[in-house]
Amino acid sequence: MSSGSEALRASVIFIAVVTVWRVGTLWFNATDLFADEAQYWAWGKHLDFGYFSKPPLIGWLIGGVTALTGSDTAFVVRLPASLLHGLTALLVIWAARAFVDAWVAAWAGALYASMPLIAVGSVLMSTDTVMLPFFAVALGLYGRLIEAPSLARAAALGVAVGAGLLAKYAMVYFVLGAVLVWVFQPAQRIRLRDAGLAVLAALAVFAPNIWWNIENDGQTVRHLVEDNADVGGIDPSLSEGAVFLAEQAGIFGPILFVALLLAVLRRPRGAELSLLLFSLPTIAVVTVQAVLSGALANWAAAAYIAAPILAASVLQMRRGLLVASAVYGMAFAAAIPLVFIAPEAVRPGGGAPLANRYLGLHAVSDMAAETAREAGLSTITAAERGLLADLTYTLHGEGFDIRAWGDPSDAPRSWYHAEFPIERPTAEAVAYLGETPPDCARAKPLSAVDPGVGHWAGRGLRLWRVAPGC
Repeated sequence: MSSGSEALRASVIFIAVVTVWRVGTLWFNATDLFADEAQYWAWGKHLDFGYFSKPPLIGWLIGGVTALTGSDTAFVVRLPASLLHGLTALLVIWAARAFVDAWVAAWAGALYASMPLIAVGSVLMSTDTVMLPFFAVALGLYGRLIEAPSLARAAALGVAVGAGLLAKYAMVYFVLGAVLVWVFQPAQRIRLRDAGLAVLAALAVFAPNIWWNIENDGQTVRHLVEDNADVGGIDPSLSEGAVFLAEQAGIFGPILFVALLLAVLRRPRGAELSLLLFSLPTIAVVTVQAVLSGALANWAAAAYIAAPILAASVLQMRRGLLVASAVYGMAFAAAIPLVFIAPEAVRPGGGAPLANRYLGLHAVSDMAAETAREAGLSTITAAERGLLADLTYTLHGEGFDIRAWGDPSDAPRSWYHAEFPIERPTAEAVAYLGETPPDCARAKPLSAVDPGVGHWAGRGLRLWRVAPGC
């Protein structure tokens, strides 16, 4: 084995090269901002302590980056993703050093940087990307507090947890891991005084979002419970759970995922058990969610800070498997950006492009704007969140008023419905974009809107002229 210092140097160089590759290829990314990304951009133009579906940090970050650069291009909106994952890979190394030796820590950082999950996350802006560096900082501080109690570190731990919660509520999985360590790892508990200070610091940082939810009828929390967790639509399916676990093996790497599961059979102690408790329970909780009402693959992203450290530790005497895992990840790290550079070229089985849902979105908005101008309409409305997100992003600065169409007596269905609803009955004629006519008899079809590629191709999308009084 190479020495720890040599391994650390090689890992840092690898992370730097991968990050430069991702930033460089991002410049040539030919896909449109997805609905979530366009919405995060809009949040950056309307800064607040919370939003309909997510806590505020991603909006603050994008708002800051676009203000600093003076640009609202997709490249600028997505640039923090590549840079943050590069930073997080370095933080994984730093966190790992609190639990394992330098050689294992070096491998953990390299494995994180080359994970398929991170390859995808580096070309698209998401709340996971903003949360994960704080998770890594919190894990590293926790590990150091085990060995050396410190009020300063405890306060910093709380700040990291609070900031992570402002990025995504999934940061609560760190709290779950810390509680499980407290219960099952008495020797790895941090001092009670440090834990108390960390809790107070976390609450202080997270307090603005708590206040916002109180003032806004718990919008974000209700969305999480009712829409994401779908507590009212439980329909157990073991196959959904199996699919979710297969997805986890794919996004982490099959060898690494098996190593993570085998860690349980090793009856780990000490640092390995702590790392297991900071990773596997997250996957277990979301797997249950998948069985009960479905779950997206990235919902367990919080597991993949501690997981690569544990996997590298488990496999440290099986260097060939580590190399094979790195090669698997590097293939994705190299290929994923290329898919987004030539999105229409990659068509699995000759069907729709792999990146189909990121195509044709801006074209829809441009076509709708052209028709609305010809009809003399300055307000464009839609009921579907994805359409509203792209209309708001693509047409910003073009003189259109973008409004969410809906029944004013209904509860808001999205941030746009909550913040920018159309006043009904309408005072003037407006344009309506949708697959079906709006709920108003006085709506006249203007033209079909078909980008010819992407999610909205062939969907029968149309622009309608809605008369005043609807």
